[in-house]
Amino acid sequence: MAMTISRSSAKAIGMGVLFALTASLGANAQGMQEMPPAQVEVAVAEKRMMAPEMLVSGTVISLNDSRIAAEVEGPLSWIAQVGTQVKKGDVIARIDDRLLTVAARRAEANLKRLKANLAFREQDVKRYEELAKSDNASKARLQEVTAQHAMLREEIADARASADKATGDLARAEIKAPFPGHVVQRLANIGEYMNISDPLLRLVDTENVEVVIPAPITITPHLKAGDIVTVHDGLTSRMLPIRTVVPVGDMVSRMVEVRLTAKADIWMIGTPVKVSLPKGTATEAVAVPRDAIVLKSGSRYLYKVTPDNKAEQITVEIDAAIGLWVSLKGGVEVGDKVVIRGAERLMPGQSVMIRQAGSR
Repeated sequence: MAMTISRSSAKAIGMGVLFALTASLGANAQGMQEMPPAQVEVAVAEKRMMAPEMLVSGTVISLNDSRIAAEVEGPLSWIAQVGTQVKKGDVIARIDDRLLTVAARRAEANLKRLKANLAFREQDVKRYEELAKSDNASKARLQEVTAQHAMLREEIADARASADKATGDLARAEIKAPFPGHVVQRLANIGEYMNISDPLLRLVDTENVEVVIPAPITITPHLKAGDIVTVHDGLTSRMLPIRTVVPVGDMVSRMVEVRLTAKADIWMIGTPVKVSLPKGTATEAVAVPRDAIVLKSGSRYLYKVTPDNKAEQITVEIDAAIGLWVSLKGGVEVGDKVVIRGAERLMPGQSVMIRQAGSR
């Protein structure tokens, strides 16, 4: 059987629903008012010299990336494995030194022979000098003996140089690392006969690194050694100083090379990075710390603390950035307190309690 509802009953039901909704909204509002103040850290907006920036791509490189070559001839008897970490002076390859040892012994023996002959020649010169004094020897003979003595001295000097070379070649049969790093590639294998200057392996210095950036020539007036720029690796941002701006541009790309000083424990060699470089003249602007900016759902905003300790959400647009500070296109005045810690969980209008930096 169909049920019918009178007009008066329907009105009573509608009033009841409206009352329930009003009560629910009132309860929610009361709950918001009863929420404890959120603890936040704040910073004060201030005037700073800021410049517009551009984002350019860079790469972490090694200061020393060398193909180590053989300095003597001979079969390769040992070579370090790829991935081996070495210190400066560590042996990274060896050339078979049997023939080099023989050459060193021959050179040393030749030097000793000439030295022994020199002792005889010195006595011979003294004898002829005495005979010449008593006119028992001609001056021509004395001059001949003296000349032979002088030539022998020169032969000894040459033999000493040959002996030093042979000894040096024997020492260079052990190829040592010229700098600390890692073996990243073997260019020869055990048993191959190596000639002088044949490449053996590639050694990369993993302790001394830099960030290299190709930058447009047009922004070089705004770059100088010692300036601090921001480097992004996709996960974190770091502040690094410019070491040098190479004062020569590429005629095709119209780019110059900028190098930043970096530390080896920050990034692996070959890591791609993005670098924020100034592209214009710095001007005075109102700036806030980068940490005040919240990125969420494609929008940028910050929270300003009102005089009655309420969180006021303000949508912002970044005008320029230098280091840890950014300037904004309106919305913030000098002296305003902006939230730099705890903004992610804030709600517009929520009460806040300012805590000291580093406190819990």
